[in-house]
Amino acid sequence: MVILFSYVKYSEASFPMTSQYTALLLITTIIWILLWIGYRQNKINDEIKKKEKEERINEKTERKRKLESLYPNRKSNY
Repeated sequence: MVILFSYVKYSEASFPMTSQYTALLLITTIIWILLWIGYRQNKINDEIKKKEKEERINEKTERKRKLESLYPNRKSNY
């Protein structure tokens, strides 16, 4: 294992932050921020759609219950 990394000197193991790397870091950060904003917006839209769907289902069941109360089932005694 020591032989594998023996060619790397500590002086050569530096990472110079040039303008290209700075631009790449900036672009990558902006992309991650935009992805996060899109994810958050989709999550908010999904919650709104879920609430609307639940409201529609509740309205349908309430209408059905009201209709059933207007026309009660008649049991025939033959």
